[in-house]
Amino acid sequence: MSGKGRCPYDPNSSCMSTMCRGELYIGLYTDYWENDGALCRLNNNTFTRTERNDRQQLNEPKFVGSAVIPDNDDRDDDKVYFFFTERETDGEGVNRGVLTRIGRMCANDQGGQRMLVNRWSSFLKTRLVCSVPGPNGIDTHFDDLEDVFVLTKKDEKNPEIFGLFSTTSTVFKGYAVCMYHMEDIRAGFNGPFAYRERLEHHWTPYEGRVPYPRPGSVSL
Repeated sequence: MSGKGRCPYDPNSSCMSTMCRGELYIGLYTDYWENDGALCRLNNNTFTRTERNDRQQLNEPKFVGSAVIPDNDDRDDDKVYFFFTERETDGEGVNRGVLTRIGRMCANDQGGQRMLVNRWSSFLKTRLVCSVPGPNGIDTHFDDLEDVFVLTKKDEKNPEIFGLFSTTSTVFKGYAVCMYHMEDIRAGFNGPFAYRERLEHHWTPYEGRVPYPRPGSVSL
């Protein structure tokens, strides 16, 4: 069996994976030079991944963890969650700081049509925030995710997510552990979409009509 798409070229490269019903969900750099970071699913018949060379989807990602978590009792509605960090870019495309993200896809996503063949059609991502509120609204943010642990409980639909974070500041160095409830993570994905009219504009909540079916939903 070829290891291409199943493991990175460099054993020290960041990589995450999980198995579910005979399918491998994995985040890794697919090339020797680590220019192509991808979130993939492999089985005997298909290879589905994020868009190649699309900085809007993944920008210099560091892959940390992944898990398949059901939304309800319908297994066709299961979601795959990827935990990673990436570079934030400003309106001119210049890399800024590091942010922690959660990427989500439908486990049964078979990809789209035409240009989206073998590409995720349900990919969404949101920011995972770990911070300590400070005086006058100034926060200490722990933006660099170092590790993640998904604590499965009796109700497997609602695990608790524990993340180990570090700061990216050159002034303050520290670590923190933040815990998240699954209902809050789902609320983040079901909330307003981020939108900016032009590259030089700030991100704002999208206030237009949301298409139906909602982007990121499962197509059965």
